[in-house]
Amino acid sequence: MARIGQAEANAFLLRDLLEGVAGRVLIAGAGTGQMFPYLPADFLAACQVTCSDVNPVFLARLRERFACQTVVDDIEDSRLLPGFAAIAVVLVLEHVDWRRALDSLVRLQPEQLVLIVQRNPADVAAAVTPGRLPPGTMRVFAGEAPPHLIPVPELVELLNARGFTLLREDARAVQDGKSMRGLVFTREPQSLPR
Repeated sequence: MARIGQAEANAFLLRDLLEGVAGRVLIAGAGTGQMFPYLPADFLAACQVTCSDVNPVFLARLRERFACQTVVDDIEDSRLLPGFAAIAVVLVLEHVDWRRALDSLVRLQPEQLVLIVQRNPADVAAAVTPGRLPPGTMRVFAGEAPPHLIPVPELVELLNARGFTLLREDARAVQDGKSMRGLVFTREPQSLPR
């Protein structure tokens, strides 16, 4: 990710999309945190940040890059307590059952969902650029469970049905004509009983 500019692009998007958030923040499926060296040292300093992943080894590496609480948790079946101001997911939905993952995160009742997904040029259907060899553990995952691009209209439709509205979006270009697309969804206020 870092080699082709994705980690840096994701960091800038995350910084901009989470600006002004206060309270509990979850970065779900954070992996080793390749984007964190590109973020300012005071990134989310006023927040209580938790980073989750299914791999405790990844979380140990992440703690070397970013001061935060870490927890082993499955994005597709989260066991965390609800009540986050924001939940951010960066390029993880491409590697999991994204509908199940979003349903799991919606149950945590965040005020905002910040999602960063990959957008390809029209002539590139695969998530990994043909001819490009993914690094390290990503190569293993790509072979066993190839990543898939997220159909953004379906993602928006699913979250609308779960009570979230697309508030804003942004994009950052990376190599191979791709871009990282950041989407901020906000939870619609609950209807007050009459």
